[in-house]
Amino acid sequence: MAADVNTYMGIGTAVTAALFYFPPTIVAWIRQHPNRVSIFLLNLLLGWTVIGWFVALIWSASAIRRYPLSDTFKAPEQPAPENDSYRRLEQLANLKERGHLTQEEFDEEKQRVLKGR
Repeated sequence: MAADVNTYMGIGTAVTAALFYFPPTIVAWIRQHPNRVSIFLLNLLLGWTVIGWFVALIWSASAIRRYPLSDTFKAPEQPAPENDSYRRLEQLANLKERGHLTQEEFDEEKQRVLKGR
């Protein structure tokens, strides 16, 4: 059974139509755009409006912000030694505010921190 010429014409027409209809999706997938699925859905559902097609195309060609790993995973900096007593006093005041330290305990620890300077 040989396939009818109309079958081949139909497949060829569908492939050609897809190549003209889905460039926004193709561009998004090639560029590994983080919103490529959303771009595909916009292209599929609203591409026929022409405005939807242009919005999807512009979105797929838009800048992709990629942050280097060194900027996203920085180790916390060690506090400077001169600020250490200040930070300790802040912690003590915070504990006293919350009721974890009495006034006598706070004064005692405060004197230790200030003498240790």
